[in-house]
Amino acid sequence: MNSSMIRFILQFILVIVLSYASQWLLPWWGVMVGAGLATILIYNKGALSFFAGFLGVGSLWFVMAYIINRDNNSILSTRVAELFQLSSGVQLVLVTALLGAILGGLSSLTGSYFIAIFKKTKKFDSPYH
Repeated sequence: MNSSMIRFILQFILVIVLSYASQWLLPWWGVMVGAGLATILIYNKGALSFFAGFLGVGSLWFVMAYIINRDNNSILSTRVAELFQLSSGVQLVLVTALLGAILGGLSSLTGSYFIAIFKKTKKFDSPYH
């Protein structure tokens, strides 16, 4: 395994842990803070950061929505799915996971760009710059 893959896995795990912890302290948007902070702590470049946040928050929200759906015998999700004209509560769980995944991915990408601002990069090899 190369170092970028190890950082990706560590970032993925940290996204899940920090996003789950932030949901106890903040409203629903706390997962974005957790995903962004995880990216700041374990830096990856753009696409790897996006996918770590996408998979991390998406899987977290899928598991949490599935557990809530299972515990109330799909009564709540079925009723809410009817409001959104979905055919079943399972579709609502999948839509919830997809929305969480997009939020997590964009939050991690934002954290990656935030760190990139402060990284010193070599722009040109030309002696005239």
